Amino acid sequence: MAVRLTVTALLLGAALAAAGMGLPHPAAAADLHRLFEDRCAACHGDAGPFAQEFLADRGLTAERLGRFVLRHGGGVPPDQAPALASMLLAQAETPPLFQQHCRICHGKAADFTRDRLILRDGVLVNRYSGRPIAPFLRTHAELSPTDQTFFLNLLTRIEGEVHGP
Repeated sequence: MAVRLTVTALLLGAALAAAGMGLPHPAAAADLHRLFEDRCAACHGDAGPFAQEFLADRGLTAERLGRFVLRHGGGVPPDQAPALASMLLAQAETPPLFQQHCRICHGKAADFTRDRLILRDGVLVNRYSGRPIAPFLRTHAELSPTDQTFFLNLLTRIEGEVHGP
């Protein structure tokens, strides 16, 4: 009986592996936030707070941090390490305004952007209505012009991180 269960478990495991179950979808490799969540978050938590606490003001370059990421482990694919490092450094340099002011309604910035926004012809738009985000921000949450620019730039950057180049 134990042998039969072992063989069944091995066959099931092989079938799931062949079907790609339990592994990130190949398209997810371009989603740097999911890559961090899949490979790093168990030890390091959310990428934004991690980057701001441990990477800000350290004089790191994306190249140097990318090399560290590869040596550190976690199974980050070598071709994704430089982009992941750039994402983390961008987060380290970005004030956590989305987390402080927007998360209560919109959740995590990466999830919100992944689900609701997309770049079309270089313009950030709502993926469902097709409406540009910049004019919408002028009337949203009483944002100042400076904040409108900040959030448009932030969401545009994140769109590239979650949807890939």
